[in-house]
Amino acid sequence: MKQSLASLLLALAIMLPAHAQLLTPAAPAGQPLDRIVAVVNDDVILQSELNDAVLSVQQQYAGHTEQLPPMNVLQQQVLNRLVLMRLQIQKAQDQGIHVSDADVDQAIQGVAEQNKLSPEQLRAEVERSGASFASFREQLADQITVQRLHQSVVQDSVSVTDSEIDNLLSSPTY
Repeated sequence: MKQSLASLLLALAIMLPAHAQLLTPAAPAGQPLDRIVAVVNDDVILQSELNDAVLSVQQQYAGHTEQLPPMNVLQQQVLNRLVLMRLQIQKAQDQGIHVSDADVDQAIQGVAEQNKLSPEQLRAEVERSGASFASFREQLADQITVQRLHQSVVQDSVSVTDSEIDNLLSSPTY
């Protein structure tokens, strides 16, 4: 019985994606292991992701930290935002909404132009702030995905009949 249970646990550990495994034999002694802080359907949010997101918010409010709530409240708010984002991304994937690399490249161009930078300068600024550009691209792709989901929901919920258009066109105020 013990051998079959151990085999089952090993099989389950192998099936988990590498980023979701909490116990790794290669972890150096004394190094803290990442832990799961939330489960969103079949996905997880790790403590390191929460920490990165909280740090990002703190960096955005650098010099204005008095506007931030206490750390425990900030962490809960950021976690709620991460869960909501994951749920929306999952819903978008279920609906077949995808974002291409070209879409992300175009968005990066737009962000760069808004900040009066070239895409290369934007990349340097992102990396100078301590974030990885790959992570920045991923966050941008997620934002585009959620935006497309919202557009899809709005388009599906708004329907105007031909008679409503005719009534509007024939009204004296038009």
